[in-house]
Amino acid sequence: MPKAPVLDKVAVDLAHGHTQPAIQRLSSLVNAYPHDLDLRHRLAAVHRMTGNAVEAGRWDYLNPTAEPAETSAFERAFPSAPRRLAALRWRGSADLAPTEHARRRLVELTEAAEREVAPPAETRPRGRRGALAVAALAGALAVVALAVLGAVTVLQAF
Repeated sequence: MPKAPVLDKVAVDLAHGHTQPAIQRLSSLVNAYPHDLDLRHRLAAVHRMTGNAVEAGRWDYLNPTAEPAETSAFERAFPSAPRRLAALRWRGSADLAPTEHARRRLVELTEAAEREVAPPAETRPRGRRGALAVAALAGALAVVALAVLGAVTVLQAF
């Protein structure tokens, strides 16, 4: 999808005060061009016009001029780093970001998400959860074995 015709339609939408179609069009462009920070900034600006600080903070998160209040609103709405990273809909590595600020922000967020998803071995809970998982697996295997035994018995009866 070429950007220019869609951006022209966005301008017409906004000139008529139609923010929802403009948001939809810009969202489609951001999805097609996830590394274009200008498109993300434009989408943030439309959300800002509607008073949606969370979405404005979300789409301007990688911009060095992002409003701190909007960034905070986004971080409160998506409190975990993995959820924030997913919400940004960034595809690929941080190296694909066109600015140093965006690269740094993505690296920091990715590292935080990795820490949250896989805590160090010494901080993982031990003991009872592991035993419960083994018991559940053993129980499931026993049920499957009994089901197979039952099916074989029924088939032998014929």
